[in-house]
Amino acid sequence: MAPQLFDKSKISESLVCRDVGRVPERPFVIKAAIRETSLGDLMSKLLFLATIKNQFDYGELVLHYRDVRAYSKEVVSLIPEIDHSVGVKWHIPRWARLGFPDARLWHPLARAIDGNKWSWPYYCDFYPTDWMADARRLHAFPYTAILRIPDHLEDSLKQQLISHGVKEDRWLATLHYRASTYLNKRSGHIRNSDPQSFQKLIDYIIDDLGGQAVLLGHPELKAFPAREGFVDLSRIPKSFLLQAYAVRNARFMMAGPSGPLILGRGFHIPNVLVDASDSVAGWAPVEDRMLTHEVTTPDGRVLQNRALYEEGLLDYALMRDKIRAGENYKIRKNSIAELSAVADHLYSVTSDMVGWRPPAPAYDGPRPNHFIWPPQTGENLRFLDV
Repeated sequence: MAPQLFDKSKISESLVCRDVGRVPERPFVIKAAIRETSLGDLMSKLLFLATIKNQFDYGELVLHYRDVRAYSKEVVSLIPEIDHSVGVKWHIPRWARLGFPDARLWHPLARAIDGNKWSWPYYCDFYPTDWMADARRLHAFPYTAILRIPDHLEDSLKQQLISHGVKEDRWLATLHYRASTYLNKRSGHIRNSDPQSFQKLIDYIIDDLGGQAVLLGHPELKAFPAREGFVDLSRIPKSFLLQAYAVRNARFMMAGPSGPLILGRGFHIPNVLVDASDSVAGWAPVEDRMLTHEVTTPDGRVLQNRALYEEGLLDYALMRDKIRAGENYKIRKNSIAELSAVADHLYSVTSDMVGWRPPAPAYDGPRPNHFIWPPQTGENLRFLDV
């Protein structure tokens, strides 16, 4: 049964469009059905929806999502703005899609959009689609939603992190690189990083900067040698919330172009996207930059960062197609010298951090109680030249 978002008995039909979002009896109601299942895109889209809700003094956010991966429900739990969620585990078989092309027959919210003004439990003010909930639009808003660890998990996750070797009185950096070993990803993927550079980065953070290095990821990643100050959470299956907790407490985060990076942005942790292969706009209200991989063109030009973007080659799909077509483009991944320079930069802009980072403060300023659609976006790429 659909949730009763606001009680019809408390508001007359003539008041449905008055004081929307300004009074608790008439919240701004958002209904969303998100089909995306990949970690980064799911988190980004949910943060977008939460940011829209936070533009109002009073809002209601109801979510239908595909609960088909181990972390799906856990990602939803990190978004406190979600008032009600329904995880849909089934998917539409191909024969059904072909036989019944009208998707409304299969949509979990089909009755919610039937236009019946008396269907109060299904009423909504904003019904965003997957494409509308795009993180590249987030920088248009003056403040963005923040991921939160559920209160009832704080103590247990803290004890787990300490039990795995993370010291509470010493700052930590969280790291993640993308590899081809996850879910049968093919080797040689353009978005992958060089594991050897990340192994040396771990040593640099511990030996030269005096911190702890916490590696995120999945058990299929290459195992790095154990050493003091290094904690490998990627070895722990189904440890998404533990890894999220580590990011929340990190001094800074460095990650390749993969889903875990959004944890850094979502928790408002200073971060740099390394080995960037797409023009991903920054949106976190903290240090949030990118360092691209290096591309050598067939005519011998060496391009990186803004030069790569202005050439139109900061596009993973385009580069993949060019290389498949036999065009002589060469890609070099970030070296340990570059990654060390990035770590130096993040270390310098977080000089106030000693131990674990406290949670980001909630926004307590005035809310506009409206938003402009489409959001007024622009080119917001924040490159870090090292």
